[in-house]
Amino acid sequence: MDTPTNMETKPFWASQTIWSSIAVIGSSAAGALLAWKSNDMASFGAAVTALLGGVNAIVGRFRAGTAIG
Repeated sequence: MDTPTNMETKPFWASQTIWSSIAVIGSSAAGALLAWKSNDMASFGAAVTALLGGVNAIVGRFRAGTAIG
């Protein structure tokens, strides 16, 4: 498999993936807090799962072997 050698890269803060993941983390944290305060453990579990998905997307982007293009 050929990889482009002249690929232009952008900084991580210019990546839509990063900003979308940050939005997911923020909204999921707020949802988890509200669910915890209302003692709704099913919603709390769903919110924490979504939060971890956002964190995983950011970690995966940093660990990826290819540049953000």
